[in-house]
Amino acid sequence: MSEIKDITVIGAGPSGLFTAFQAGMYEASVRIIDSMPEPGGQLTALYPEKYIFDAPGFTKITAKELAGNLFAQANQFAPELRLNETVVEIIGCLGQAGMESGIQTEIPLNPPFSKGGEGGFEVVTDKGRYLSKTVIIAAGLGAFKPRSLGRPGIDRLEGKGVYYAVREKNFFKGKDIVIAGGGDSAFDWVVNLLDVAKNIVIVHRTDTFRAHPNTIKQVSEHASQGRIKILTPYEIKEAAGNESLEKVILSDSNGKEVTLQADALLLMLGFTSDLGPIGKWGLEIDDSRVKVGQNLETR
Repeated sequence: MSEIKDITVIGAGPSGLFTAFQAGMYEASVRIIDSMPEPGGQLTALYPEKYIFDAPGFTKITAKELAGNLFAQANQFAPELRLNETVVEIIGCLGQAGMESGIQTEIPLNPPFSKGGEGGFEVVTDKGRYLSKTVIIAAGLGAFKPRSLGRPGIDRLEGKGVYYAVREKNFFKGKDIVIAGGGDSAFDWVVNLLDVAKNIVIVHRTDTFRAHPNTIKQVSEHASQGRIKILTPYEIKEAAGNESLEKVILSDSNGKEVTLQADALLLMLGFTSDLGPIGKWGLEIDDSRVKVGQNLETR
């Protein structure tokens, strides 16, 4: 059992890191627990080299740079960092599983902790047990995984030409890339990979896109200049190749097929989330959301 902390933050994504910084400004002792191997949440896990254009104070910044800045900001106060640990249970100060109150989903303007005060929680992970006066949940949507396609060849060629995220931009240098999707991730990666890819084709099942209007405009301009191709309304029918991806076969609603030579297929189809252990912590949950009161404390 480790020493008691004023605040334990569950989640080391952007919200969790900034929460730790804000708590440090109040001179609170902080512990951060996250199931991922590095801080940053989705920023580092899913798209570290993707540019972010709507972070305050930055014209553009890569996700991993933003995560690094957030961690450096929080680390000024030397919070205890526990990575690769999953919280499996939270026990109230009287030993009861679950919480009557005191767990928060955001840090309030006037933190409820008091040094030397009584009460608190025991946070149990798969690797240890930790005492804390207050617990703040900054776990986002919980565990997440990319949406796949139930199409021939997709699972077999995963990691061999079929990818759900761009971990290293230069990995795709000189490649013929097919990007499937019509949202922000798909369109952002069209723009971000233009300077390294040999060819880019974006495929979407409808003529309507969900990406930011400004990004759609940029991609449309690149298409008009012949720098990329936009194919709609088409869906991925099959990914084909021997040891690695060699081609992607598309089809439209009328059964018309188009075959594209490809070294890489990026499936940017969004993500599914799972609350995982959060649903077993004794919290009141409605539609995957933790119910809280006016001060953002759990009920």
